[in-house]
Amino acid sequence: MKTVVSRYKVIETIVIIVIWVLIFMSPFISYQQNGIILWDQIQLAWLKLSALLVVFIVNFYLLIPLLLYKKHYLRYTITLFALLPLVICLEQKIVEQLNQQPAITMPSMSKGSPIEFSNEMPPPEGYRVKQANSNPSPASRFWVNLLVAFLVAGTAAAYKLLFYWIQEEKRRKQIEERLELESEAQPEFILVKSDYKLIKIPTDDILFVESANEYIKIFRTNGEMVMTFMRLKNMENELPKDKFMRVQRSFIVNLTKIKAVEKNKIHLEHKKIIPVGVQYKEGFQEYLSTNFVK
Repeated sequence: MKTVVSRYKVIETIVIIVIWVLIFMSPFISYQQNGIILWDQIQLAWLKLSALLVVFIVNFYLLIPLLLYKKHYLRYTITLFALLPLVICLEQKIVEQLNQQPAITMPSMSKGSPIEFSNEMPPPEGYRVKQANSNPSPASRFWVNLLVAFLVAGTAAAYKLLFYWIQEEKRRKQIEERLELESEAQPEFILVKSDYKLIKIPTDDILFVESANEYIKIFRTNGEMVMTFMRLKNMENELPKDKFMRVQRSFIVNLTKIKAVEKNKIHLEHKKIIPVGVQYKEGFQEYLSTNFVK
């Protein structure tokens, strides 16, 4: 199991690395103009993607294993809602500082002789050109980036939860299979106190149980009898329901040891005969109709 998990971890890491390499390569396709790579735009895109990568790494390798896997859902949500806006604000602040480049202007007229103006010339110093701002506002960019960050964190959380659920199901099935094998390999038994000793009696070795006031007598297939201080009702609860049945107020029989049934009498091994009580007759007849050929 550990080998399979380790192998899966390696594959998972390789897939994650490949995905993020492809994501960081995508700006080369988006920011090209006439075959020229716009490195300034690519660097800004890389900065934004780096913020998402930080969110992914912290969430995937720290928050999910420490909080979400241990079912600390409230702590995980609060930490995530505090971390994502902080990272996005920091990333947006850095991008704004990088975008603040000095404006290129034409030298002042007082510094030299007049020159001929053209449409390609920058405006004179101190002259501001009013341009329509087509870029989104900082607030709208913040909310868009925050939404993308939440999508990245949510996708990682959904994947990890699904992975944890699959692992838990596999582990649960393995435990159930192991318990079934153990129960099949080891015979069922009961422990009773008799003569200041603790006696282990396999249930398959019990022929029938008889009540004797506050005591019960356990008759074994080898002919021995063990007496212990216990009520018959308590013994009935300890024995397997599919193999033992109370057929009379004072008797519990091992159904697998029945040799014959004659009217209201059960014939067991060692020529033991157990009567069937009136209030238990219906249940016993139902057992006979289900398990014996008519």
